Amino acid sequence: MPASLTTTSSRPPLPPRLYERDVVQGMVPLTLVRVLSQYLQSKGVAPHEVLPRDLDVGDANQLGRFSAEAYCQLLIKAAERLHDPLLGLHLGQTIQPAHLGALGYVLLACENLGGALQRLQRYHRLVHDINPVQHRIEGGNLELQWGIAHGKPGALFDESGIAGLVQFGRDVCAQQLPLAQVDFVNPAPADLRPYQAYFDCPVRFNQPMTRLAIPLGSLMAPLRQADPMLLKLMEEQVDAAMAQLPDAGDLAEMTRRVVAHLAPHGTPELAQVAQALRLSPRVFYRRLAEQGLNFRDLRETALQQVAELHLRDPRLTLAEVGALLGYSEQSAFSRAFKRWSGVAPLRWRQALVKGG
Repeated sequence: MPASLTTTSSRPPLPPRLYERDVVQGMVPLTLVRVLSQYLQSKGVAPHEVLPRDLDVGDANQLGRFSAEAYCQLLIKAAERLHDPLLGLHLGQTIQPAHLGALGYVLLACENLGGALQRLQRYHRLVHDINPVQHRIEGGNLELQWGIAHGKPGALFDESGIAGLVQFGRDVCAQQLPLAQVDFVNPAPADLRPYQAYFDCPVRFNQPMTRLAIPLGSLMAPLRQADPMLLKLMEEQVDAAMAQLPDAGDLAEMTRRVVAHLAPHGTPELAQVAQALRLSPRVFYRRLAEQGLNFRDLRETALQQVAELHLRDPRLTLAEVGALLGYSEQSAFSRAFKRWSGVAPLRWRQALVKGG
């Protein structure tokens, strides 16, 4: 390990499971960053130690958006600063409906929990648009599921999201709602007890999908602030906000996701990405041109994001990071990274350590 990466703390490193994730595209509400800022303050940590200094979340616009990838990296940085491997579980319990702006008021105004969950699925892209939420009825339970088709945002993101959803149900119904099962796609922690204690049901890891199973009988639980008139009014605002979101099938976003997925096997060429998108190279090139997009620029942006994600993991050498991007020689990776970011990867990593 380079000398710049050694730590002066005697505390053991965070579990590797927190770093096992994919680079993801998409957006989250800016208010989630404000929740993280407030949580850091509650723990005696100045937010600027984790958040970008030029980011003002004091009066975050309820419709403001923030990069999902950048948010996932902030969660890792916060866990490192707080040395809290359970940050996702802890942070999720502080998320309140008001943090979701108009959508939060829609959920609060529903008649029962089932109505609120139905609308959460309908408006899911306002919360995040990484992987869509799906639902099904199975074995007397309503199952809400999140797949990994667009990548795995990681344990901290998933755990804060599921904990926040469960906390919401408990708060708005003023009762300890029973859960049947909670599944996560991420690696298992060394100790399952904190998860079992909070969710009060079986919790499994290393599963094909992240899943929350709620007994059907719980869906009729009434909400404390049900208000049909307010519900109609706020849904109009939320529908307008949904209309402002970019197309879920955005070609630039899909291109970057495929590049990030293919990167470990070598720098992806246009034909390879087109094949993954089930397009002919000619059609793919034409569609990019029609939108004023350049394949090389999209590819380099995606590769830089993947590189920066791996450089944040102090267990990886520069050669290993390069190999994860398909470079057989560290020198070739270093030249490429300097072209993308303007600095050599070692200097970028050193600046990260100093800033943290």
